[in-house]
Amino acid sequence: MSEKKQTWQDELDLLLGRLVDEELSSEDKARLNEILHEQPEAREQYHQYLDVHEGLQANLAMPDFSSLDAVLTPEPATNVIEPTPTGTFSRALPAMAALIVIGLFINIFSQGPEAKAKPPIAKITGLSGPLLWTGDGGRVQHKLNAGAKLFGGTIEGMTPDAWFELEFNDGSKVMISGNSMLTFSDSGQKELRLKEGSFSANIVPQPKGKPMLVHTRSALFEVVGTRFSVDAELSSTTLTVNEGMVRATRLSDGRAVEVLANHRVITAVDRELIPERVPDSVTIWESHLEEGKKQDHGEWVPAKNGKAPHLKALPYTMPAELDAQRRTLYSIGMGISQENSPSVILKPDSRIRVQGKLDASHAMWFGVTLRRPNGDFAGHFQIVVPAERFQPGQPFDLTLNPEEYHLDPSLKKWAEHLPKNPFGLKVGTIWCHSLWDSVGLQVSKMEIIAPKESGN
Repeated sequence: MSEKKQTWQDELDLLLGRLVDEELSSEDKARLNEILHEQPEAREQYHQYLDVHEGLQANLAMPDFSSLDAVLTPEPATNVIEPTPTGTFSRALPAMAALIVIGLFINIFSQGPEAKAKPPIAKITGLSGPLLWTGDGGRVQHKLNAGAKLFGGTIEGMTPDAWFELEFNDGSKVMISGNSMLTFSDSGQKELRLKEGSFSANIVPQPKGKPMLVHTRSALFEVVGTRFSVDAELSSTTLTVNEGMVRATRLSDGRAVEVLANHRVITAVDRELIPERVPDSVTIWESHLEEGKKQDHGEWVPAKNGKAPHLKALPYTMPAELDAQRRTLYSIGMGISQENSPSVILKPDSRIRVQGKLDASHAMWFGVTLRRPNGDFAGHFQIVVPAERFQPGQPFDLTLNPEEYHLDPSLKKWAEHLPKNPFGLKVGTIWCHSLWDSVGLQVSKMEIIAPKESGN
């Protein structure tokens, strides 16, 4: 055995020991990558090591490898890590078991250049509110940061005020807001699956023969390059095209149509699959809870014993990685965009009316989620109403002035790219919540009205 070989093997043994002991510094990590790329013999030794100790998996507890994320998903400058054994078997059994687990995750990297890790497909460019990301392999993460690179997975907005913007490597962007769940992937052809809620997208021209595919429960959309938005319900999907053209297929019968700019199509079974021009916007709207829950966020309670139908707040407990105290937010939201209704626009003289009840006096947050005319996210605007405005156990009837609303503080980082006020924008959702305390929040009606229709 040459002196050079012994030198790198000894150094590798030391670095792998630090890796298992969670003491690997950034300098160590860089050196580890360098050795693994320069010494092809390490791969062969590593496979031999796995063959010898394969049975340890069944006999030893699986270690917690969460602290090794920085190694298993390395920085772009060193985005392939191929840990290999040194051939020495003097380490304790738990250490060897840890190395085997690491091997299972990066084994595909040790098959040669053609099997190295694929690069990330997209990055996060904006976010706010409670979100949950489930990555490939089932990894779940609540704490996300703008600029983070993703390899695919599912993003879910957990409350009505959640927002997430993703940019693919080619510059295409997709955005979800509110209680939406979107799965995304790109293995040479982009695919999205909207499981619930809504999203908007600005897609650059795609490779010939490989349009972006968008799936919902009831439809398939083929996108070459365009701006569009999708709203999904259990039995139908609404596609609105702002620019370009999208081919829409209804899954129930296989019928397909082409939807051009400024048109929309609804893929419900009980209606004609015919594109129609997007209707002109309106400035008034009211909820109809007697018709059921629809796109609302809350526990729907039907009319009973003379009491009007209403929504009860749903709890969302913050994960420990975001809030060490595991506090809970209690929220209600109502979706404004419905299948057969036009967009609703806020004007400077608009008013928002909310009727409901609290079991205890408590400060409340009331807000709106807005979209630009092309469907892009335009921010959350909100107002805090003090506890003195609510009497325990008594109905409340609030008329709120959007001129007093302000941009959600969680969006401060993106404020320069968002509108300064909520006017002239499409209303996506009206929502309210209490923070940290369960106060029996329920809402029986929400409206967008003109001042002459509002009370004092």
